[in-house]
Amino acid sequence: MDRRTLLVAGGVSFTTLAGGCLSDSSTPNRSTDDPDNGTERPHSSSPDAGISVTDIVVRKAVTYESMMGSGGVYAEDGTQYLVASVQADEDLQASDFTFETAGESWAPGLPEGRGGTNFAVAGHGGGSVGRHSGGEGSYLAFTVPAPLSASNPRIRYADADTTWPLTAAGRERLAAPAPSFELLSLTVAETVSRGEPLPVSLTVTNTSETDGRFLAALYWPTKRIADDDEATILEREVSAADDATFSLDLDTEYTTETPDSVPLSIRGYVTADREVAVRERSAQN
Repeated sequence: MDRRTLLVAGGVSFTTLAGGCLSDSSTPNRSTDDPDNGTERPHSSSPDAGISVTDIVVRKAVTYESMMGSGGVYAEDGTQYLVASVQADEDLQASDFTFETAGESWAPGLPEGRGGTNFAVAGHGGGSVGRHSGGEGSYLAFTVPAPLSASNPRIRYADADTTWPLTAAGRERLAAPAPSFELLSLTVAETVSRGEPLPVSLTVTNTSETDGRFLAALYWPTKRIADDDEATILEREVSAADDATFSLDLDTEYTTETPDSVPLSIRGYVTADREVAVRERSAQN
């Protein structure tokens, strides 16, 4: 049975929870910079390490999926996220890795999310490095300042000779400013009968001089199925100074067992909270 119904307007993209990769940049398993042209030359990983780090992406905001709950969006002012896929012949720990520039370094880590342990971030699945045995794919994620203009940014393994530099596109994205968004309006009914669709409409504006992808998670409870909130990912490319409007209907059939005041919340590039009174199903239904 379909747990919710989505109406998409004006080419706006909705995902109940996003699973696809949001990226278009990656690095080879191991590389060194070419000082003549700024490109990277791929090399094989060290046979002793037996580690492959691929599909390195830099994003100003990312989606995540968790073991309990539906996950959501990481989007914090002044930060950006670097995520990679990792494959190894041995057991690894996240603490075996660092993200480095010529003058600084960062340990792996992400902000606290909504739900349980993450199993995917920015479309990179398999759980975080260190939560699975050797030979299984996993992801490695860093939270770093944004923007970050740096010399020779790279992921380093405990073995000092094993590094994975960012591509030219990755370095450019790392140094690029992040977009910023403001919530112009959020329209939702104050009451709804259980089983009836709940229309929601919101409009955001890109307040920056940077084109960017708006990302936010809209949470709505599904207590009749599980004690968590259903997350609908709202995403769309929005040019600088432009607006974007999202319109959707939320399924209320599984929201609550009894009449109750139910929270609707939005978390991501914008934040909002509303209370909706869910009543018993009307007699004609």
